[in-house]
Amino acid sequence: MSSAPVVPIAAGTWLLVAIAVVCNSLAQLMMKRAGVTDAFSWRQWVDPTLLAAVGLYGLSFVLTALVFARLPLSLASPLMAGAIFVLVSLFSVIFLAETLGPLRLAGMACIVVGIVLLARSA
Repeated sequence: MSSAPVVPIAAGTWLLVAIAVVCNSLAQLMMKRAGVTDAFSWRQWVDPTLLAAVGLYGLSFVLTALVFARLPLSLASPLMAGAIFVLVSLFSVIFLAETLGPLRLAGMACIVVGIVLLARSA
């Protein structure tokens, strides 16, 4: 029984993954910074920071669709979700002065190991 040949993933695809992850992570950070507290306050919804977050989410969506067309979903989706989780956590520490306790750091380490294993299986 022969297995299908392994086709290397182009560097451009990995670049799309990275840009989509960064856009999504920055969008989450900006949405937090916008601080929407009232769903019925139109002024909060037209805040430039929140609108930039929407734009970044839109760009992330388009790039993610391109990634999903190029990579197996079982690889791309968990890899990107894990990377977003780690990046959002790091951004939260750097830009929002949040703290990460030992359990969160251990969880992030597990996710990073998972990301490495997923990437190596590609």
